[in-house]
Amino acid sequence: MKRHLIVSALLTPLSFAAEAPYIVATPPADAGRGLIRVSDKEIRHYPGKGGKQMLQSLDNGETWKLVPLPASYPGATCLSKESPAIAQNPVSKEFIRFEPLYRGKNNDDGVYITEGGIDGKWNLVRDKDGNSVRPGGILRNPLWVNQNKRIVIPGHGGGCYTWYSDDQGLSWQRSNKIQSPPHQLGGIHKGTRWNHGMVEATLVELKNKKLWMVARTAQDQHYQSFSSDFGKTWSKAEPSRFWGTITMPTFHRLDDGRILFLWSNTTALPEIETATGRGEDAFTNRDTIHAAISEDEGKTWIGFRELILDEHRNRGDYGTFNGSQDRGKHQAEVVQLDQNRVLYSCGQHAMHRRLMIMDVRWLYEKERSSDLAKDGTKDWTTHQFIAKYVGHCAYNRTHGAQVEDGALRLRRVEASNLTNPNQGAVWNFPAGDTGRLTTKVRLEPGGAGLQIALTDRWFSAVDHSVDQLANYVLKIDGEGKTPEGKRLLTPGKVHELAITWQGVDKKGSATLSLDGRKTTIKIPCQHATPNGISYVHFYNPATTTDTNGASVMSTHAKVK
Repeated sequence: MKRHLIVSALLTPLSFAAEAPYIVATPPADAGRGLIRVSDKEIRHYPGKGGKQMLQSLDNGETWKLVPLPASYPGATCLSKESPAIAQNPVSKEFIRFEPLYRGKNNDDGVYITEGGIDGKWNLVRDKDGNSVRPGGILRNPLWVNQNKRIVIPGHGGGCYTWYSDDQGLSWQRSNKIQSPPHQLGGIHKGTRWNHGMVEATLVELKNKKLWMVARTAQDQHYQSFSSDFGKTWSKAEPSRFWGTITMPTFHRLDDGRILFLWSNTTALPEIETATGRGEDAFTNRDTIHAAISEDEGKTWIGFRELILDEHRNRGDYGTFNGSQDRGKHQAEVVQLDQNRVLYSCGQHAMHRRLMIMDVRWLYEKERSSDLAKDGTKDWTTHQFIAKYVGHCAYNRTHGAQVEDGALRLRRVEASNLTNPNQGAVWNFPAGDTGRLTTKVRLEPGGAGLQIALTDRWFSAVDHSVDQLANYVLKIDGEGKTPEGKRLLTPGKVHELAITWQGVDKKGSATLSLDGRKTTIKIPCQHATPNGISYVHFYNPATTTDTNGASVMSTHAKVK
């Protein structure tokens, strides 16, 4: 993952510390649709069906208030939790609106185009026979391509496709459908995932005039396809470089030409025996959302950083509090604020949605640290899952590993109601194909040991399969020995471990240092990745009760 910095990224010194993303408001509908810039200063987020108020900012996204919907705005017909997609036509400067899904056969509902601006008259588009024009399927946001001569809008239903219009939205044609393969039982999976096919695609027009589609699937990776005729036909779907399971991805082209990508770089827990692929699973990988940026049309990417961890990720009533709808931090929509900052919405469910501002220079940082005695687990994922399906596609949770006496203690405490009694902890840092992770740890006397894994994506803290899927894995038993029998750590003593990796896009090995001195231990790269390493996963590997466990005091990562 090479780091080619362009001029826009060098407007400030490399030592500049950009502010981390911060919350400015709570959207009135789930992220993904309804966020729209109206003028240089005004931005709005519209509600779903039945909504009477929209969220409005008159200072370019910094502050927000709920205001009544303009009288001219047509009532939405989608679900109350989702807004229609609204976009400004770069040619006419008027606005166009699409429902996420047209429900029922109401001939007075369909595509609307404004006359006289967003608060002017909204005209329903009709065909020559007077019927409303309604592109079918579940739709996302439109994109103007081929020098604004064509509008394309991604949709799905039995696979992904695009609707395209060459008359600025008055009539529409549909492309071919493309589909991802179904998830199958095998390997770490004892059952099959909810097989919903290829859905919720996002598009970007590349400078070579191809369109790039990336879509949600039931696999471990998002799938991709390309179009050489501006969305009329699409190539066979194939796995993309982006990890992500049953979550929505989002492309956004910045004004300076860079491509921003928002998605949940996460992998769900392995499927259990009762998973049949015919219903929705308990979603176990929606507790964060990530961003990366590309300066070379998607060939390489920088960042892979967590934008936010779900504030409710440890709740004992996670799956049912405030209703039983979808929840979590996946899904996104972006509005650019200025040269360096973007506003984005993220999340599903009224308690999980957030409007946030990010300085994209933050994605270029190369270091991150965590002092658990000082900061606690605010930047960590540690929760465990209660093995009972509740609400809509959810498990309730327990806090899991906690900070005690200045250290994060990882135990195995038997509890028959948990998906896994083994505790773990997960921490994110800027991605690098070369880097160094330094951590202070202590094996507690009588404990079962510690597993440390470096990965290119988020895994649940209690995922027992990480040692099979991680890029680098270091295993240390309760006596401080590696699987090869080399004594590494002394139980009861704090040690500093440093793992240095290089060129993880090719299989090789990482080196290990102990208390400032390089050891002869090599950690093989189990899986090459084009995305670099961006996570460390700590795990208690006990097979029986372990109330002593192991402790983590601090982490520091520096990448190139």
